[in-house]
Amino acid sequence: MAGPMSIPDAIEVFVHAFCQGKSQTYPYVPTFVDGIWVMRDTPDRKNPRKIEVITTGLESNEVAARLSTMDIGWHFLCEIHPPEADFDGIRQAYKELGYKAVSTEWLFFHDLSEIPVFDCNPAVRLVEDQAMMDSIPMRGLQRRKLRPGTRHYSVWDGEQDFGWVYSVPVGENAWVSDLHVHEDQRSKGYGKALMSRLLRDDRELGIKNSVLLASSAGARIYPTLGYQQIGVLQMFCPVKRS
Repeated sequence: MAGPMSIPDAIEVFVHAFCQGKSQTYPYVPTFVDGIWVMRDTPDRKNPRKIEVITTGLESNEVAARLSTMDIGWHFLCEIHPPEADFDGIRQAYKELGYKAVSTEWLFFHDLSEIPVFDCNPAVRLVEDQAMMDSIPMRGLQRRKLRPGTRHYSVWDGEQDFGWVYSVPVGENAWVSDLHVHEDQRSKGYGKALMSRLLRDDRELGIKNSVLLASSAGARIYPTLGYQQIGVLQMFCPVKRS
């Protein structure tokens, strides 16, 4: 069995999948500049969305110095570090550089060697085309569209939908996007069943690793599916808008 996926490799999967999702409305492009990932709209957009920066393995003052040469303006900065790193020390270092903490997520990967089987009723289905997507009785939501280059799994019956998730291939790996189960249907096994089907299909299609970011709740659930935590993401933004 291969060793754990590296944080830089997992970040590359995240960056390309994230930009692919945001590019559904307008091109959102990743570039790797001086050891830092920078994601932003192409220059021709009149009202650009916020720039997002991903970094790992660099000291906070070095990140700030490199960003100052890029002239990127106000941005979100995601610092991803190993679980054993000094969480509070990293947060304090960015605070002293004029950043404030926004959120925390946990970075996981799955090597697909062992995938537990979870089923549910109604069963998880692969949404094969837009007509099938349009047939799903969604509750109070705008109609979803199939995203090119992704696989969409959902659970529904003749009256309502229960939840869904996307697998986004990135080279020989894949990113898990938008796992959602309606609040009144949680703790009934739908999330695990969706993920189990997604992972088994990933493996059958030759995917090597599945990568995702989890909330604090997800960080407790994903290990039961075989995911291993490899990193912690701390998101910051400059206190001053200038």
